[in-house]
Amino acid sequence: MTTHALPVLFVDDEAGNIELFKMQFEDAFDVRTAGGGDEALAIMEREQIGVLLTDERMPGMTGVDLLARAVSRWPDTVRVIVSAYNDSARLLRAINRGHAHEYIVKPWNKTDLAACIERGLAIAERRRALAAQADMAELYTRDTDAQYDTAHVVGEDGGLKEVVTLARRAAQADATLLITGETGTGKELIARLVHNASPRASRPFVRVNCAALAEGVLESELFGHEQGAFTGAHRLRRGRFELAHSGTIFLDEIGEVSAKVQATLLRVLQEKEIERVGGSSPIRVDVRVLAATHRDLRRLVRDGRFREDLYYRLAVVPLHVPALRDRKADVRPLVQYFLRKHGPSIGKTAKLEAEVYEYLEAYTWPGNVREVENMVQRALVLAVGPELTVEDFAFNIEDSLGTWTSARSSDSASLRDDLKDEERRRIMDALEQCQDNQSRAAKLLGMPRRTLVERLREYGVTRRPRK
Repeated sequence: MTTHALPVLFVDDEAGNIELFKMQFEDAFDVRTAGGGDEALAIMEREQIGVLLTDERMPGMTGVDLLARAVSRWPDTVRVIVSAYNDSARLLRAINRGHAHEYIVKPWNKTDLAACIERGLAIAERRRALAAQADMAELYTRDTDAQYDTAHVVGEDGGLKEVVTLARRAAQADATLLITGETGTGKELIARLVHNASPRASRPFVRVNCAALAEGVLESELFGHEQGAFTGAHRLRRGRFELAHSGTIFLDEIGEVSAKVQATLLRVLQEKEIERVGGSSPIRVDVRVLAATHRDLRRLVRDGRFREDLYYRLAVVPLHVPALRDRKADVRPLVQYFLRKHGPSIGKTAKLEAEVYEYLEAYTWPGNVREVENMVQRALVLAVGPELTVEDFAFNIEDSLGTWTSARSSDSASLRDDLKDEERRRIMDALEQCQDNQSRAAKLLGMPRRTLVERLREYGVTRRPRK
């Protein structure tokens, strides 16, 4: 049996693949399985998963979509795509955006997949150990990280100044807040700031990702269930509203809940009572409700997809978190913050060359703050010297080079080619050092082997030329 502390979750809609995975790996690892994305997310809500492996083409939620949801909720989980389909563009985007760490081709080689899982578990357990050493074991209930501290929020003196000021004022009352903004802008950060600045700061802060759970599972998670309420309900379970009693509940992605759950939430907000699934007795709860969404709820109301009465109950105090492209002054302090946060764990205390900030501020940041963090982590891993250069970041956001170079003098128009030449040189040097072993070279470069193969194909390298 495994000596690892964290389990592995394998997701596939084909029962035969699940049975094969269990047969091959149950003796070596603590295995969990799921037949689809919703079931996988429900499992991850219940327990910490070390490595998430998922098929790509599945009914309903694809593997890439599952990983995109998982990365925001469980960033320390190592994520792997296991697919028979070579949709390289889509899969590489998932890897380059940080949604996936590796890509395994079906039918898988048992030895290669076992090695992939071992690597992933080692990374996940190292991350958990580092979090514990940093006194962050309660990250999802009480943040001590400076980013979530009520005394300071990165960007408070820049584009978030108005939002933070309003959030601190709203924190003193018990009114519901509706926090809007694009994915990755920091809506949960603002929710935690409101809680930590409120009279309820010493009480629980409970987060629920409404988009990650199917309707039936979400009801049970929010309101709990009685023993015997449904198949598998072997004991009474308290829901998130009960766990948040006297504190704050944060309903993330509220725009994704069904009409039935909307009606129930409205009744809870009006009556301050819940009923467990399968129960008949109301339970009083004293909970402050904060909600967030990346959707335009007013448009959903006009389209008849979101209850108007629930919208006005939630939006007593509306807060909008602007996208990072609309507050470029925050890019520099965010990069500096993430350098301090991740540098020690990666073993580097890197600095940035002056022109890198100009490059980063010209980028549109479609993934917002979350993309900045991912970018800095990857640049730290790839950097070969004590200073991070433009090419360390261009390795990840090549599409932004045109934006950056267009803002510079015309004699810089060849920068993209120069950077590709530099990347090609680094790849060839790595292959030389690893005696043409692509797996070892990819590890040395800090990229998945699949990405290395794609780069070699792009550069027209069929095999490394011999001297």
